Amino acid sequence: MDNAKNHILNNKRSYTTIIVIILILILGFIGFKNGFRIKNNFTVGKIGTVVLKIPLPLTSIFIDETKKITTSKDNEEVTIPFSPRKHTIIISREGYFPWKKDFTVPSGETLELHPLFISQNATGEIITQNDPEYFNIRNKIIKDITPTAQNPKISFDKTTTLWLDDNAIIVQFGSTTKKVIQPDTIIKNVDFYRNRSDVVIFSTTNSVYAIEVDSFGGQNFMPIYRGQDPAFVKASENTMYVFDADNLMEVLI
Repeated sequence: MDNAKNHILNNKRSYTTIIVIILILILGFIGFKNGFRIKNNFTVGKIGTVVLKIPLPLTSIFIDETKKITTSKDNEEVTIPFSPRKHTIIISREGYFPWKKDFTVPSGETLELHPLFISQNATGEIITQNDPEYFNIRNKIIKDITPTAQNPKISFDKTTTLWLDDNAIIVQFGSTTKKVIQPDTIIKNVDFYRNRSDVVIFSTTNSVYAIEVDSFGGQNFMPIYRGQDPAFVKASENTMYVFDADNLMEVLI
């Protein structure tokens, strides 16, 4: 008995260490089962969720350049759990420019991301002078006045305004004002992309571009149309009229 007692006393530190390690492992296992993970700064956070609405089937979602999900239907909502660490998502579909975001999901929260799908080859149709609306559309483009702070464009959902100031695209939502881009070349036309308030389109030099308003996670910037000297006005949610080198077209966006 005395030998056993002496053994325990002599190895008290070792036994204490083993017990502490076992407790840490048990707590770690319980935490893992309940969705807690180690963050990049070695603190503990809970698994969050990313929600993506993907409009087109057969779209590939690459997570941290390894895991891949492929959508199977129109307007599919994809929900993905993420540890509260830095991650990257790349959205890819044949015929479209890839879209990428770097992000960290807040601990235990849901982050909604809104991918941008821009075709690599602009499609549409020529509007000839035989069309009764040809000159009305052409004149509307030619006479288009760029928005100002006093007379801005207003987004479809009425949350955001847009104007040009010293060749810079400015947006305002609530009390927040942001400079989206200020290129060296002259901006001829600017508007919101489709019915979205987080993406704008503008024409300059030989192209019409789409650019995200927010630089969070990387500000995606893609050409919608390339030509010679295009000017445009929006025609509908999904199309714009483009006048370029005496050609009038309705182009999908």
